[in-house]
Amino acid sequence: MNQSNPIIDVKDEKRTEELQREKSKTYYPIKVCCIVWDLSDANGDKMIKMIKDHTHKSNAHFMTRVYDSTKYTDDCYQITRLPAFHVYIKGAYNRTFYTNTRPLQHIDECVELHIQRLESKKMKRKRWATLYESFVAWIKKMAHRETRMERYQREEKETNELNEFKKIKSFESKLQKAESVPVSEWN
Repeated sequence: MNQSNPIIDVKDEKRTEELQREKSKTYYPIKVCCIVWDLSDANGDKMIKMIKDHTHKSNAHFMTRVYDSTKYTDDCYQITRLPAFHVYIKGAYNRTFYTNTRPLQHIDECVELHIQRLESKKMKRKRWATLYESFVAWIKKMAHRETRMERYQREEKETNELNEFKKIKSFESKLQKAESVPVSEWN
């Protein structure tokens, strides 16, 4: 009789659901963070809404937060006026831009920069794979390579076989010239 523990089964089901949720989360390598004085300012501004829509179309993550120079060092050193937008590529700060400084182009440039980095990583991986394959081929070649002694023995054996063949040929030529078998050769 196979009985299962209902508590463990529920925990397993919850764990699998959590794993499914984690897998379904989309990873955004580019994050645009809008910094404002008050969150109500972000809801009414048309320019911020346009930047938010463009960010989502570019497959980037958009978030809004309140200015806090004590908590965020980027706020203290990078921002000159509000609203400001920080761009992070793979968690690393890239740039700060404002609503009057071509914001859509800044987002597009960051996306393009990220794509170029991905392509360069692919090229590096491809080069290393090629180098690795050629190294493995060289190792195999070296493993199957004859040593100097083996080559000498093989050449010695070939020359001995060739000399034996020449001896046999010379005996046959003597027979043809003499048209009879010489007695001295048989004894």
